[in-house]
Amino acid sequence: MNSIIITDLDGTFVKDSISVSPADILKMKKMQEEMLIGVATGRSLKEITYIEEQTGIKFDIKIGFTGAIVESFGKKIVDTALDETLKNQIIAFLVEHHIKFDALDGEARIGTYSSENLSKSWNMSFHLPPNVKEALENTRIYKINIRPNQDEGIQILEMLKTKFDSVEICQSGPERIEITPLNITKGKAIELVKKSHELKVVAVGDSENDIDMLACSDYAICIAHASEAVQAVSDTVVNNFYEIDL
Repeated sequence: MNSIIITDLDGTFVKDSISVSPADILKMKKMQEEMLIGVATGRSLKEITYIEEQTGIKFDIKIGFTGAIVESFGKKIVDTALDETLKNQIIAFLVEHHIKFDALDGEARIGTYSSENLSKSWNMSFHLPPNVKEALENTRIYKINIRPNQDEGIQILEMLKTKFDSVEICQSGPERIEITPLNITKGKAIELVKKSHELKVVAVGDSENDIDMLACSDYAICIAHASEAVQAVSDTVVNNFYEIDL
């Protein structure tokens, strides 16, 4: 096999962020007969495993935390956490400005934010420690999700980009901003996969953190609810994952 399809999860393969539809499971299993399959998500490897168990599908390539962890055929080839000093500075800034967030260590979500819809947590617990700065000291964090209200997202995004220029900052939705280590993106992970295994990559996504992944893939597909910016770098637009025709 010299080709692979790599899909985002939330909004794409897991369209409702709760469970994968039977039609989408069947489509992925049919694709697996002819090509390798992979996933690229802002979530952890633990959550990818949750989807594997739900669907009965085993992914060949797993890209977690938007590229901070990459696992290839069961072997971890990338493991990049946020710099400890920089992470502590970001946390202190968020706490000082009363900005809700959850920091991801691979096992739990630690911070000042907890989801009201636990069906979307995929067996990940939310920890709300009384002293969040102390709780996160010396904790290896791969990604920070910032949870602004819709009317303050742009302002917070600009504040963060002005103050912290040594990390990747991406607004991946009206109520979520993602922070990962510098040069850690889905696109960088896809480039590594292509180079390491000499594979042609079909990428599927729906949000802004998928843009560089779609742009560097050999064939890009997005879901119809994606923004104009995402659609602009896509070769094909489909309403549902199961409608993909390769």
